[in-house]
Amino acid sequence: MNILLFSGGSGGHLVPAMALAEHLQSEDRCFLVSTRRPVDQILSADGSRSVKWETVGLQPFLPVRRWFSAGYLSCQFQAAGKVRSIIQQVRPDVVVGFGGYLSAVGVMAARGAGIPTVIHEQNVLPGRANRWLARVADAVAVSFPETGRYLPKRTAVETTGNPLRIQAGGVTAEKARAELGLDPKRPLLLVMGGSQGSRTVNRVVLGMWELIPPAKRQEFQVLHLAGPQEHGFVERAYGGLGGGVKHVVVPFLHQMDLALAAATLAVSRAGATGIGEMAVMGVPSILIPYPYAGGHQRANARWMQEAGGAVVLEEKDLSADRLMREVQGLLADPKRMEGMRQALRRHADGAAAGRLAELVRRVARGKKSK
Repeated sequence: MNILLFSGGSGGHLVPAMALAEHLQSEDRCFLVSTRRPVDQILSADGSRSVKWETVGLQPFLPVRRWFSAGYLSCQFQAAGKVRSIIQQVRPDVVVGFGGYLSAVGVMAARGAGIPTVIHEQNVLPGRANRWLARVADAVAVSFPETGRYLPKRTAVETTGNPLRIQAGGVTAEKARAELGLDPKRPLLLVMGGSQGSRTVNRVVLGMWELIPPAKRQEFQVLHLAGPQEHGFVERAYGGLGGGVKHVVVPFLHQMDLALAAATLAVSRAGATGIGEMAVMGVPSILIPYPYAGGHQRANARWMQEAGGAVVLEEKDLSADRLMREVQGLLADPKRMEGMRQALRRHADGAAAGRLAELVRRVARGKKSK
């Protein structure tokens, strides 16, 4: 069976696609198509060698002013033509889209060619592309049961969970810290701004360290995923702290299983893949949801908080002092931290890739048998 996946533009879309591709590849031929954005290029370097990977130069459709820039329409038509060409070459039995503008083009091209389609939504609140595609896809898979309420009526929805590439129990916290060049015994704060980094998260965390007396900083260490654009600035800022905190700053980390195994507490955005990984690994968090892009992260963060595994700080209420008090309060309360870890483990889901793979194969077989 040939299975073609369309994803990309963000780690939140691409990581689940990669996880599904790696699962499917054990029985079927799997092909993955992504955009050429920087995060796609970073993740493709870590992709499974057994999965054929193609990229297309499709650009986001919004904001509308893009349409009036030189060469934009020509680029889009060329990219759409390549999508159709890939479909003709692969001749897939089923096409799977993971949301976003590339997924919209790929799924609609497949529908035009009479190929069955499946879409997967990672977030609690579905994105614009998936709300639209849900009307035409043969099957809709979601990560959270409540997502169905936000999709068009009469849409057949199946809750599969969100496929992830990491599993708990592979390495101890002490060993993971040592492998990352950190102190095996000292508590570790993991800072994540998403696959592309976050200027807001970076700035507020750096401001927090400035408020903590140098002697107190020595009790902590930090693994800071600053993003490609902010990496240099954040590294220099840590170097400039008088009486600095032990730190490792990287633009992006492929070994997220090590980072999460090593972490005592995370300060993070609230992307669907990030919260799923923290749940699987049992990492309590302080979530700072990105307030734009349809409010997806707010809904994700609320789910994590209601599950008992996170404290949510809205960006409008955020300050270095507020973050410092939350971080210090949690680290000083081992009983509460252990309760959060246990709550996350109750909501952890390591079988989503298998459930989604079964749905994809079922849709392909059903269409072929008609």
